[in-house]
Amino acid sequence: MGEVYRDLAARDDLRPGPEVDGLFDRLVRLVLTAPAETVPAVLNDVEIQHLAPRLRALCALGEGELEHAWANRIVAGRPPREELARFPYFGNYRQLSRMEIGILASALPRRVRSVAFVGSGPLPLSSLYLAGELDASVDNFDRDAAALRAGERVATALGYGELGFHEADVLAADLSGYDVVVLAALVGDTLEAKRRILRHLADTMRPGAVLLARSARGLRTLLYPPIDRTALDGFEPLTEVHPVNDVINSAILARAGG
Repeated sequence: MGEVYRDLAARDDLRPGPEVDGLFDRLVRLVLTAPAETVPAVLNDVEIQHLAPRLRALCALGEGELEHAWANRIVAGRPPREELARFPYFGNYRQLSRMEIGILASALPRRVRSVAFVGSGPLPLSSLYLAGELDASVDNFDRDAAALRAGERVATALGYGELGFHEADVLAADLSGYDVVVLAALVGDTLEAKRRILRHLADTMRPGAVLLARSARGLRTLLYPPIDRTALDGFEPLTEVHPVNDVINSAILARAGG
């Protein structure tokens, strides 16, 4: 793990290419294939604990570069949907979205009409999938203007021109009118940042609305920051799903006003 981190940290940039892709693929394989009995020892290792926040930061940078590159490819693709199908993690996005739609359906007694997707990024595949499968109005929020513009171009190219895109920090956005608020995994890069965001959402979401927050468990926390369950004060916990396949993110479902 440390060797992969050092190789990634030594690079001038993390734009996708054979070497960068190979390093991230190697990292993901290490995380997904580690024997379960070794996980506590790895996470308790002093060096790993020291590297974890830096490794997550590198993963976030690499993911941003990858999504920007593929957003450009999809928009320029002829046709765009065929280019989208070549995206190496397309299957993972689809599996994650199906998992999330399944737990939403199990928790909501009525049809979802409005979704706010916070941290949609330059390649908003999850929000496009949610819009299509739920037949709901979806608004995307991101504080990165360049990522937001790229995401809007992708949505338009793929035939989702009706989706909304709003430049806003989650701590300043008005999300009180939505049935569901989805919090992307990279929104809040530390436990304290996650706690502050969740506290704000608990105070401002409409009572009865549902929060779907992406988290991580086990070695997957070396790739994405986890959410501490104690950060969900003000929410009624509904369910928590941890994938055992190649999907990285867990999903936590909670109801506002709990």
